[in-house]
This record gives sequence, C-alpha cells and structure tokens, in this order.
Amino acid sequence: MTFESNPDGGKLGRFKSVGTREKSRKLLTTANKGVEVPGILWTSHLTEAGRVDRFLNNSQYIIQVWTTGQDPLIAELLQKGYRLIFSNYDAWYLDCGFGAWVGEGNNWCSPYIGWQKVYDNSPHQMALNLTKSTYANLILGGEAALWTEQVDDHNLDAKLWPRGAALAERLWSNPATGWEEAEFRLIHHRQRLVKRGVPSERIQPQWCHQNEGLCYL
Repeated sequence: MTFESNPDGGKLGRFKSVGTREKSRKLLTTANKGVEVPGILWTSHLTEAGRVDRFLNNSQYIIQVWTTGQDPLIAELLQKGYRLIFSNYDAWYLDCGFGAWVGEGNNWCSPYIGWQKVYDNSPHQMALNLTKSTYANLILGGEAALWTEQVDDHNLDAKLWPRGAALAERLWSNPATGWEEAEFRLIHHRQRLVKRGVPSERIQPQWCHQNEGLCYL
C-alpha cells in the first residue's frame, strides 16, 4: 500500500494496481477458471465523493452501500455507472436498537428498525429521489445486515423474522404500495413461521390476530 496526498490535505491509503486489491481480483478470476467475475466492495474510503473511479473500474466492481439512503454518494456512483447493492444502515441493519456492547446506552445505529421501515425502503425510490431516475439497470438488489456482535443461534430467528419477510417482499416484487397494504399478510405470515417452529418476533398482540381488522390503520 502507498499513500498519496488528497485535495483535503490528508493522506489517502491507496492500493497499487498490482497491490492487494488487484491480487485478490486475479485470485478470484483464477478460482473461476479464468472467467472474470465482478468483485463486491462495501462503500469505504475508496468510494468517497470524487474518488471512486480513480481506484475501481465500474465493470470489475459492484458497490454495496451501507450508508444512509439519503447519501449523495449513491447518486454519484449511479451516475458514474457503478452497479449497486443496497444495505443502508438506516433501514436494513437489523441489529440496531439494542443495548450497546461497549459502554452504556444503545448501540451506534439505534433506534430499532421495525418491519414497516424495512418494507418501505425501496432502492429504486432512493435512486429516483437523488437522481430523478430509478437506474433499474444498475440497482442489483439489496441485503439486510444482522451482525453478530449481539446475535448468536439463541436469538437469531427472533431478530431476523418477520423483518426478513418484509425485506423479501420489497426486493422480490418491489410493490408500489407501502407497508399498510402488507400488514395483514405479514401478521399471518408471522403465525405461519411460529407454527413451523421458527421463533419469530411478535409484531402485534395476540388479541389483534384473533380480532382481524380491529388493530389495523
């Protein structure tokens, strides 16, 4: 790794073209029997504003966005032709809203993200808001993140479900409607999960399930 000055007056860690990043890409190609496949990199110092195309070829790399859904960087990446996977932490980090594991208070990305926000987080709408275009050809999809600092096999299912189902419907069908239209289905899907032995988080009192329609907006 070498360092070079950047316009902000600081130092930028830069991988040489024959450095670690390029070696990793070549190893990936070799493992795939000589056929090039794109690498996936999370947004980082390499992808900061005005910097990404100095280091990453948009035909060789896919960028996974973990910053907020309002980040102007999303517009820049799309306008420069980079393919994106969305994991914006303000809607698709499922480990947010729990007690801090270092120090006191809640963890860094609090508050807790309910299934409604997961459902309404549309990558195409985010692109449209930032660029006036959906960039459907460059948005490959999304991925929810549930990091393991406070998750293991004892509490994984409750933190993942049914929010994972809300994510699935958003990505598979990209509905034009919001979470209100999905609420009835998700309540019943949660019950199906429980019947199948998946300890899914309760999202409404049992009374609401027993008296359909009386708890919906």
